[in-house]
Amino acid sequence: DSKYKGKHLSLEFEGVMQVSDVWINDKYIGRFTGGYLPFEIDLTDKVVYGRKNTILLKVNNKANPVVPPGKPVAKLDFIYYSGIYRDVWLHVQDELHITNSISANKVAGGGIFVSYPVVSKARSTVDIQTHVANQYQQAKQFTIEQELLDSKGHIVTSTKSPIYRLKPNEDKAYQQQIEVRNPALWHPDHPNLYTLKTIIKVGTKQVDEKLTRIGIRSFDISSEKGLLINGEPFNISGTNRHQNYPYIGNAISDNATYRDAWLIKAAGMNAVRSAHYPPDPSFLDAADELGILIINCIPGWQYLNKNPAFVHHSMQDIRQMIRRDRNHASILLWEVSINEVYPPADFRCKQVAVARSEFGNRRNFFTSGDSYFTKACYDVPYDDWNGDHGDRNNTTYPNNAFLIREYGDYEFGGGSSSSRQLRGAGERKLLQQAWNLQWAHNKNRKYAPRAIGDLTWAFYDGLAGVVVGIEGWGVADLFRIPKFSYYFFKSQQPEHLSPMLSFASGPMVRIASDWNAASDPSKLIVYSNCEKVELLINGKTVQRLAPDNGPQTGPNKSFDGGNANRLEHPPFTFKISGFDPGTVKAVGYVKGKPVAKDSVTTAGAFRQLKIELATHGRNWEKGGDIMIVYAKLLDQKGQLTASKQRVTFKIKGDASLMSPATVNAEAGIASFLVRSGDSKGRLELSAVAAAEGINVKGDLKVNFK
Repeated sequence: DSKYKGKHLSLEFEGVMQVSDVWINDKYIGRFTGGYLPFEIDLTDKVVYGRKNTILLKVNNKANPVVPPGKPVAKLDFIYYSGIYRDVWLHVQDELHITNSISANKVAGGGIFVSYPVVSKARSTVDIQTHVANQYQQAKQFTIEQELLDSKGHIVTSTKSPIYRLKPNEDKAYQQQIEVRNPALWHPDHPNLYTLKTIIKVGTKQVDEKLTRIGIRSFDISSEKGLLINGEPFNISGTNRHQNYPYIGNAISDNATYRDAWLIKAAGMNAVRSAHYPPDPSFLDAADELGILIINCIPGWQYLNKNPAFVHHSMQDIRQMIRRDRNHASILLWEVSINEVYPPADFRCKQVAVARSEFGNRRNFFTSGDSYFTKACYDVPYDDWNGDHGDRNNTTYPNNAFLIREYGDYEFGGGSSSSRQLRGAGERKLLQQAWNLQWAHNKNRKYAPRAIGDLTWAFYDGLAGVVVGIEGWGVADLFRIPKFSYYFFKSQQPEHLSPMLSFASGPMVRIASDWNAASDPSKLIVYSNCEKVELLINGKTVQRLAPDNGPQTGPNKSFDGGNANRLEHPPFTFKISGFDPGTVKAVGYVKGKPVAKDSVTTAGAFRQLKIELATHGRNWEKGGDIMIVYAKLLDQKGQLTASKQRVTFKIKGDASLMSPATVNAEAGIASFLVRSGDSKGRLELSAVAAAEGINVKGDLKVNFK
């Protein structure tokens, strides 16, 4: 548009996989590499105002040995996917403006950089660095105003700079500091956030503004005290996450990304490692909001190329990841090693040095990475995994606090692990997965506080490369449906967190059984964080138990034999003489009062279809939001069946189906993927399946705002 003439114009791509050549109006602009971090194109003097302009990207996603991850797709255990798969932004700014932290290309500079030299409940200080560029052909005088807004939008404190002056085509970073009395500190249990409003004014005229959401917090890590957040001890119980979705790969909506984070927090987990690449910015936004600690990773997996181009790209990934994400309250560790690659120590120390240069001498900066018998420079090394059947150790860094970055899989066989179970594998196999994770988590807690925590591999099932197919390593499946193991972790959740996190705290009970003829009544598991659980079968009390408390023999006695002795909330194991069809009910008690309940009924034949949306903390919205829709195959009484029936799905309204229209149900649930259109109004969803010669139909009406 001609109204943009005289403005600074740029186009920012959040993620393009993975080598992009760019032309504007048939003129070649340049090449941008890497699929997980953004790049920005300055359009200001490259477009014709008031006329149609053409911007062309040629995107190449062939295996590229010098662009991390670099490993050929056929040998990768995740998938690169392809295309422009994250948001694209057109930025229109005054020629005197706050720069982009990536394209400014300044060490420890560019954009806004917020840090916290003093953090306490009584008084905290916030340091703010603002990088301003003047692209006018004449000098400009201006001021920088900083306003700190609370969650309700009220100004908590503010500051205004003296008058600054920039010459034509000059840029400079400016430092300011504000003091916050009685701050609402950020913490995973109470993730309080502020919004920093940075305003550039020429005289009384505002020419640029940037909003930065921040959380005031401090991190300290030592082998003696472990992890301290705001001076208080904290233990990580977390997981790893791949960003892919069924059918659409990595091209998921910001809301769908939020739902992924919400479900992780709802499981009682408090940390996520972004294996094995920087996540979409919306996931970090969600982590800030929900109170999830992040281990942020550069791209890489089991591949190192000593070619100078690969080394350059790897170091550049470190810089760009930090420049993009440094203001997020949720980021605890910066994983600057290439995952499961063990180059000489000088290479790894160089990676750390590059990372440190991007933070300067600011507090709350900790690197992490693979150690494995080569001492390097990480603040928090990962545990050494030596194929020793789970006897975690840290021989390379005997004096460092460390993190168990993946567990629950390789202890039990790796690629053939009994932990890798699809949701339709049946009750006994899903209980085995849950037991494996429980046992390993219990084992890992032996090393606290020096081991600051542990992370399961992984939260969601994943597509393991182009040849293996779906790997069932998750506590939830590829369609985000929880397995029994999900509820084990949920039972470890605290009784009470901040009211904003009510979904991730409080009393809970879950029966880990389908209660049918295939169930093992001699070992009926109930997950709960209550003091006692009462079990009833068909209305009659069987037992009221305290949680399991003694060491129970593991698959290898050298593991020290316990599977619940270090847990805050061990499961409850009921031994029943035999299977009696009907309803099993569990009631959780705290201080003698019932506070939570769950029940499961022996399922009959499929007779009903019920459609549900996987909202997971965020409603479906118009404008390209991706939603998983479940068609549940129920019996006459509304109990979920184990049916594998084929289900056909239809949509009436402004939305499109991203999955096949007909799929087979898995363990009684057929899952579909739907993308919303741009219109407000009503959407009608329907599903149909055959049951003993008759068609069973379910429908749901959804209103978009």
